[in-house]
Amino acid sequence: MHGESTSAARRGRTRVLDQLLSERLRREVTAQTDAALMEQFGISYNTWRKVRAGDPIRASVADRLEQRFQ
Repeated sequence: MHGESTSAARRGRTRVLDQLLSERLRREVTAQTDAALMEQFGISYNTWRKVRAGDPIRASVADRLEQRFQ
């Protein structure tokens, strides 16, 4: 990471959301539209698809969801 800023180094970080939180979000979701997901969880539909599939999402988004819902 020579010469990279902290934000530049974080841009490429992804990880899978904690499985228990992922299950909780799936139980609590009220609607699977972009607007509803943004209002309820603060995520886009594309991120929601990744959460449901168990695919990695941006680490900063995973951190925010875990802080908000655990």
